[in-house]
Amino acid sequence: MPHSTLTVGKVEITVLHDAEVASPFSQSFPDVPAAAWDPYLKRYPEAFVNGDSRRTHFECYLVRSQGRTLLVDTGLGTSQTNPGTVDQMFGGTQGVLLEELQSAGYRPGDIDTVFLTHLHLDHVGWNMTQSGGLGMPTFPNARYIGNQADWAAFDTPRDSEMFGFSWWADTVAPLKKAGVLDLVTEETKLNSELTITPTPGHTPGSMSLVVNSGGETAFLMGDVFHGPAQVTETDWVFRFDMDPEQAGRTRREILDRAEKENAAIAICHHSGFGRVVTDQGKRYWQAL
Repeated sequence: MPHSTLTVGKVEITVLHDAEVASPFSQSFPDVPAAAWDPYLKRYPEAFVNGDSRRTHFECYLVRSQGRTLLVDTGLGTSQTNPGTVDQMFGGTQGVLLEELQSAGYRPGDIDTVFLTHLHLDHVGWNMTQSGGLGMPTFPNARYIGNQADWAAFDTPRDSEMFGFSWWADTVAPLKKAGVLDLVTEETKLNSELTITPTPGHTPGSMSLVVNSGGETAFLMGDVFHGPAQVTETDWVFRFDMDPEQAGRTRREILDRAEKENAAIAICHHSGFGRVVTDQGKRYWQAL
């Protein structure tokens, strides 16, 4: 699909589309009545399928800043790189991140940093070239950055199999064995334009990338929001939010900040870039 690129000051951010599935409302937001979705079906028709499912994108972001080339998240992956996730949870949907990267003019070896917003299975799918602890890191010249709290949450057989299958051993644990994984615990500056900031709730170690350049700002968020409706309905609980109350607080805090700084925002499971706008006292996502 065509690439969407946003320029923030001197930083270029390109969306790389790994995969897409339909996610029924009843599965992803089980406590939200079906009728509550009606206003958002009308406002954001492109975000939904068949009137009862979200159009769930698995987006990654290529960020170019001060000579560095970063990849934000590695998506769903394939049956070879992330078999349990792809085959058992997403019906065999195959990711195409490497094809997207190539069509944008880059190779895996060009990436110097892979920033993982959190360590859930659908954000780490292309970490390795092959499953079962085999193969090599897909991005051979990159340092991978994750959060220590997420590592602690998932690095046990019980927690890494929370979805009914083991995915951790295929996609995340091998990075540490290979010596390419850096675990952070707090806000971390990558350079003068890029800062990692904690945005917990969905997972304990969820993080976002803040881009600040030339007086302009953008937030690249993992699963702080699951589509544009949640920008308005910040109390709606997504099924896999590990701390729902904290997740809601984080959504409200990041929206406050985005409004104050007039920041562009990117939501991993929704396509493209947007801003927060207010209409009749309510906040909404507005596509750029």
